Amino acid sequence: MAITLYDAVPSSNSDRVKIVLHEKGLPYERVTLTLAKKEQKRPEFLQLNPYGKVPVIDDDGQVLFESCIINEYLDEKYPDPPLMPKDPYLRGRGRVLVDYALNYAHEPYWALRGEMLKSEAERNTAVLEETRRSLGALLRYLEDALADKSYFLGGLSLCDIAIVPRFLRMETYGALPAPNLLQLNGWLQRMKERPSVKQIL
Repeated sequence: MAITLYDAVPSSNSDRVKIVLHEKGLPYERVTLTLAKKEQKRPEFLQLNPYGKVPVIDDDGQVLFESCIINEYLDEKYPDPPLMPKDPYLRGRGRVLVDYALNYAHEPYWALRGEMLKSEAERNTAVLEETRRSLGALLRYLEDALADKSYFLGGLSLCDIAIVPRFLRMETYGALPAPNLLQLNGWLQRMKERPSVKQIL
């Protein structure tokens, strides 16, 4: 029985799950919700996810939500190809990097997003410059974490997949590529060249 993915477009959280499904070659059916119409808040959807958010997967009656949790489940249930290293430290390190990228660096990212969602005439140039500068300073940690590796943990992992949708948005918002973040620039380009990522662009 096929996996059903409840998603939305655009949705960085949904994109994370789509990348894993494509990397593993897993067939799935999509049920795309229109967030502007609050379809994710309808009672029938809240029975699947009380948070009222996408994505949700239904794998033969087994329902899960929250993108990173879904991806860990998919990697454990469908281990070929594996998307996490066996080494316990590297697994923990990957979770640290995801937490840093999505939570610790969230405030300037969210401020930048808010400004960029305004019409061009309404955007505050000083706010844009400051949020890009603040975000760039926080991204140094991730720049150093790459340390000449192709991917954060050496090979492609759930860590890269969790982070890349956010970084694609940063690129759209003018925070990347950046002249002092050469490792991240290269990593983002490598990720964009993967077929699994191309299908969400």
